[in-house]
Amino acid sequence: MDLAPSLMARIVLEKFLQEHDQVTPSKAVINGMLRDPSQIPDRVLANQVYQCTVNDCCYGPLVDCIKHAIGQEHEILLREKLQRKKLSFLDEDQLRAKGYDKTPDIILEVPVAIDGHVIHWIESKASFGDEYSHQCYLQDQFWSYWNRFGPGLVIYWCGFIEELDCHRGRGILLKDCFPEDIITLHCIMDSEKKR
Repeated sequence: MDLAPSLMARIVLEKFLQEHDQVTPSKAVINGMLRDPSQIPDRVLANQVYQCTVNDCCYGPLVDCIKHAIGQEHEILLREKLQRKKLSFLDEDQLRAKGYDKTPDIILEVPVAIDGHVIHWIESKASFGDEYSHQCYLQDQFWSYWNRFGPGLVIYWCGFIEELDCHRGRGILLKDCFPEDIITLHCIMDSEKKR
């Protein structure tokens, strides 16, 4: 069929539930059954759905959990690197507690300079920055952050297509690792003292 196993399981499960319950199931119901196939009323189908989700290396609940865990791991890595640099910041949980609904992973309490650009926020992406996903992130996230918080940095930990780093002049920088050449207010004050 040239479909990923989890996508095929979703289609079959949706059709089964439509015939079984005589009503179109909601997305939440289908997602719940894909995550926990024991909720599926037909034991054979439940086992087949389970096999599909476990054996799918690209899509499905298991892959989503792995991606989420890797994303969390890189956010922790980012926080540790910021703490080692002694930079003051608020993370996503702290920002949500303050009432922000759409936030980057990190807001710097004191902006820094990277490659000659002032940075107010950092977004961590534990993925490769391809053209399609980057355009989606720009539209759904990065420009919103820019509008609310000013210029920022996106770290694509698995690399990115170089040509996508074309918005530096407008305030969105791309990197594939944590930048070591960060200029802080403290660095500027130290160099002024030495003069």
